[in-house]
Amino acid sequence: MATALVEEQSKRATLIRFKGDDRELLWLVPLFAMFLILVVTAEILSYLNGTSAIGMIAGYGGKALRLLPFVASIGILCQFAIAIVRDYRTAVDQVIDQWRAALLNPYLFAARVAPIIMMPFFFASFSVLKMLMPRYVPFWLDEPFARMDQFLFFGYHPWQLTHAVFTSPESTVTLDLFYSVWVILLSVAIAGFALFAPRQERARFFLSFGGAWFFLGFIGAWLGSSAGPCFLANLNSPLAPEFAGLMERLHAASNSMDTVAQAVEWQEMLWSGYENQTYRFGMGISAMPSLHNAIAVLYVFLAFRFGKLIGWVATAYAVIIFIGSIHLGWHYAVDGIFSAIGMWGIWKLANWWCVASGYDAAIPREGSALDSTVSMDFRKGSIS
Repeated sequence: MATALVEEQSKRATLIRFKGDDRELLWLVPLFAMFLILVVTAEILSYLNGTSAIGMIAGYGGKALRLLPFVASIGILCQFAIAIVRDYRTAVDQVIDQWRAALLNPYLFAARVAPIIMMPFFFASFSVLKMLMPRYVPFWLDEPFARMDQFLFFGYHPWQLTHAVFTSPESTVTLDLFYSVWVILLSVAIAGFALFAPRQERARFFLSFGGAWFFLGFIGAWLGSSAGPCFLANLNSPLAPEFAGLMERLHAASNSMDTVAQAVEWQEMLWSGYENQTYRFGMGISAMPSLHNAIAVLYVFLAFRFGKLIGWVATAYAVIIFIGSIHLGWHYAVDGIFSAIGMWGIWKLANWWCVASGYDAAIPREGSALDSTVSMDFRKGSIS
């Protein structure tokens, strides 16, 4: 009799713990839908082009997933560090309780692990579509975008202004370094928000992050097909002479330093891939819109939810990315401006969905991830 009562109480406690947790599907399903559309579209367009995207997508995704144990290990070490700061005497128990609770709840487990597994395949699908784009939509909007830049900057090309301010090779290479760090921050942000962020911030991040790559990186790029200033000479564009000074400065800055600037190296690699029709991860040319700028702006929106200080740090980084995107020849200024506006719209849409779908109402508001990695009551063993 006592055993039956204990089992009944255990079942009831489990039901209470899972109440509302299935709401994680409200953002996981849209994220998966965007991913699935990218994969299917990439495969269809590849098939029409006489090849297949599935092999590359699966190959890259499989290689990336080999890093999952490493990512998990880093995540657990970070949890230990935070737990030690909170109370070193119970640090081990804190981490064990967190993972026990998460593993016992399939919805919360999926919310943490599914994005990490999904994103490598998401990026690979995006790469295929970016590489295929010029075969279906030629670069035709570089001149309108360049003229819009001149209109906004009183007759000057924005690169002329950035190079008037950042005149030394050292400043150019420094901007290049900040611009390159963006790639590393992608992995950090994905793992960080998946494993550590409060649930409301996690949902908003991945809905907005996926939306940026889908609506801006895929649909926006196909609608606004343009190569960017650094490729105008290769394309024999009539605009090329207006950007010749930019490219001369970039190569001069790169050659004057001990190491080649990443921007110059990547631009040569991307053009070689375009000419030789090399289909592999990271290839593809597209200027409008700028995902570098869009994702940097997303970091700003999220950072302010954690505090003003981190918000202003993220803002400073977003400004550096905007300047760097112009200074290094990747983008026109309007690419970054349009991307910021588009990211703002996607962020607002994600916020609206979290409220209108009932997700926020079902999920208690948690404290900042800087104060606590999760919302947790150690006495009850619950976690969110």
